[in-house]
Amino acid sequence: MNKNKELAIVKNLTQIDDEHRIVLNEIGWTSRVYIVDDGKFVFKFPRGRKWQEECEHEFHILKLISEYEFNVNLPVIKWLGENTSYAGFHGVEGKSMTTESIDKLSETQKREVGTQIGLFLKKLHTIDYKGESPTNESSEIESFQKLFFKKKRTLKRHFNDNELHTIEELVTSMPQKSANLGTEYVFCHCDLGYNNMLLTDNCKVGVIDFGDASIFEKSYDFTGLEDDTMLDAAIVAYGGDEVLREKVAIRRQLLPLMEMLFLIDRKDQEGIVHCAGRMRNNLK
Repeated sequence: MNKNKELAIVKNLTQIDDEHRIVLNEIGWTSRVYIVDDGKFVFKFPRGRKWQEECEHEFHILKLISEYEFNVNLPVIKWLGENTSYAGFHGVEGKSMTTESIDKLSETQKREVGTQIGLFLKKLHTIDYKGESPTNESSEIESFQKLFFKKKRTLKRHFNDNELHTIEELVTSMPQKSANLGTEYVFCHCDLGYNNMLLTDNCKVGVIDFGDASIFEKSYDFTGLEDDTMLDAAIVAYGGDEVLREKVAIRRQLLPLMEMLFLIDRKDQEGIVHCAGRMRNNLK
């Protein structure tokens, strides 16, 4: 479906003609997203049949979690196109979290946000999910490792030989290090980074994009909490222990590299350089 037709659908269903109130987000690989009135309504249009199946999975998950009460704001399906060609949601109001926006929060606000996320995950991880999963941890790790070696030549432009050798050791040893601490598989969001968390002016958290929700090691859902204060508050609210903290630390160490590999495909030079700097700091 082309963008003109998508926009026409959004306008028709919301009865909003003013295009200044509709923002198109094309960052995601899988779909184009239209955000209406700062998140009052959100529309997702899959980019193809393959991604349509992922969206169908997300809609199934949203229906499942709607049966539970959570302490954060979550999207609710309002419109569904024929053959899942699109979906419209009662959106989650707020602005996407960024490193810059989190840095502007006070310590108290960071702990408030982290506590909300920890309580959300505590409830989410208790759901007894029996449905199909779009992926699993072993395949995710294998894909990550393959991508690293595939992009190794490009990475040489950003890291010296010693740095790249250390990174390679981390990439290859990460699965075993985590496994040595024990595993606990639960129902996870699986993509809980800043890009999928929203924050209102009064620090109310919203969580979006459940397209990757699956059975994973529970530490996976904490990896995207880059701020240490927020992460600590989340783990405390969750009731986590030192083992959980250590597993999260192992995964967080490689997070900038994971983002960097994604940005290399997008040819986002500014983002690549930024991630390389963060990764370099993690090696210190």
